[in-house]
Order: sequence, then structure tokens, then C-alpha cells
Amino acid sequence: MRPEPPGLANERTALAWQRTALSVVVAALVVARLSISRVGLGVVAVTVAGVVLGGWVALEGLGRYRTRHGAEGRSRTRGGRATALLTVTVVVVALTELAAIALG
Repeated sequence: MRPEPPGLANERTALAWQRTALSVVVAALVVARLSISRVGLGVVAVTVAGVVLGGWVALEGLGRYRTRHGAEGRSRTRGGRATALLTVTVVVVALTELAAIALG
């Protein structure tokens, strides 16, 4: 087994964050499409939050990747904000769909 080139793990992590962010955005849009008739306009707020937070997570992952590869001069601390907001967004989107199922 050959050793990995340096930086490859960081690239995979950045790509994983981008895939996760895209999944959250798509899930929010699908839930909105399927639930708007049952839940009402409240689902629009959840969709907007999902899209905005998904985009922010994608940018955060890209920023961390660039920082690790010297594209930016400042260092970024891992405070856990991206992970926490991602978790909250997924839970809110899931609860919105569960509410739609319960009301339907």
C-alpha cells in the first residue's frame, strides 16, 4: 500500500463537506415541494434556511481547504459552528417533513 500524497485527506474532507451541503439544500427543496400544500407557507422559511445554511457550509468547507493549502494567510479555528448549524438544519428539515406527514 502506497502512502497518500500530503493534502489528499484535506481535499477529501472538503469534498465531503460540499456533498453534505448539496444534500441539505436538495433535501430542503424536496421537502418544500412535497410539503407546501399540507404545511403551508411555513415550509418556505425552512427551505430558505436550508438553502442559506447549506451554502454557508459549502463555503466554510472550501475556506478550510484553502486555508490548509496556503491560499489564505489567516488561520481558521474549528469552533464547531458549521457542524452545529448543519445538524440543526437537518433536524428542522426532518421535523418539517414529519409535520407534513402527520397533517396529511
